[in-house]
Amino acid sequence: MIVASINHKGGTGKTIVAQNLAVCYAQSGNKVCIIDADPSQNSMRWFDARGEKEPRIPVFANSSYRTIRRTIEDLYSNEGYDTIIIDSPPSLERIAEEILKISHLVLIPITPTGGNDIWSTEQIAEEIEAISKEKGQTIPSYFILNRLQPNLKVHQMFMEALKQHSKAYKVGIMKSQLHLRTVYGMANLYGQGVYEQSDKKAITEVVNLANEVQTLFEKL
Repeated sequence: MIVASINHKGGTGKTIVAQNLAVCYAQSGNKVCIIDADPSQNSMRWFDARGEKEPRIPVFANSSYRTIRRTIEDLYSNEGYDTIIIDSPPSLERIAEEILKISHLVLIPITPTGGNDIWSTEQIAEEIEAISKEKGQTIPSYFILNRLQPNLKVHQMFMEALKQHSKAYKVGIMKSQLHLRTVYGMANLYGQGVYEQSDKKAITEVVNLANEVQTLFEKL
């Protein structure tokens, strides 16, 4: 499957979601890679920090809208990758359109910090809708809550507002949620996913997310 982790707003956790999904699938024995389409190339740096004892997860840098679809198609069809995770750039550039067109599933990480985080998703939701109409096929897309603190009232209010936004733009909400935990940053620093750390709660979160994504793909 080809999964995009995308949001036109920076700092929502696109890279963390991409890396942790990739690690979960690799630890399950899947042949998985990451496409680093963000010019900052944080996933490439993550790969460089990754130890030799962990499953190998190749990261291919490609931030060109002219070639990214061809690169992904070649890896998926000819190189035999079971799963390709796209770490997308935080921009409205043409490459985002190409990523959406080729993806089987689209994950939109979103942080519950205020209205700006919800409103910033309107553009990508509209873009997904337009591309779905162009393809004559709905692109399954879902919000994934990141850095959640469910006991905070403001986060509870955010989740209620997101439900209304989800209905208006026909973008689903993943049941799986990633909470605010320092282990996500620690794992990233060492080229790992939290699956390769010792925080059981965080491991459960990412495993649940990986399983939910896989189930959604299998239903397509």
